[in-house]
Amino acid sequence: MDTTSVPRWAEERAVSAGGRVITVMSFGEAATERARAVIASFEGRRVSWLRVPVTWGDAAETALERQLAAARVGWRLVLIGDEEPVLAARATAVAAGALDAEILAEVLGTGYRRLYCAHCLGVHTTDAGIGETSTCPNCDTELVVYHHVSRRHGAYFGYMIDAEEI
Repeated sequence: MDTTSVPRWAEERAVSAGGRVITVMSFGEAATERARAVIASFEGRRVSWLRVPVTWGDAAETALERQLAAARVGWRLVLIGDEEPVLAARATAVAAGALDAEILAEVLGTGYRRLYCAHCLGVHTTDAGIGETSTCPNCDTELVVYHHVSRRHGAYFGYMIDAEEI
């Protein structure tokens, strides 16, 4: 698909210049080695490292919200881990006012993804790939995982598989 909002995780990108204070948030042990390398690349800047569980949850959200509340001009955020928690953390940062140029997301794996149900407005985690289906646990609707990622929800868009037939 030529037109998509699915992030191209493999593209090299860096947070915008001018960042004096960096928060690195790594999800799980698998992200530890990469986080150490990223932290070393920010020599001369103040870096805080939040090591959180591999999945997005209340503890990770609370830790990030504290960092966001204390953020000032020159603050940057680096997220390292699997796609599901990285997208959730990115959505939290964007909702708090962080700009794309202030966030660097490094995804190490894409096994699970968050899926936004267009019918009940719920979000759930699934291992279904783009174009595959997943049942919404909230409304029991069979959803197609669409090639669109919502920055606001930090999730892929899901719509009813047979919506055209209704």
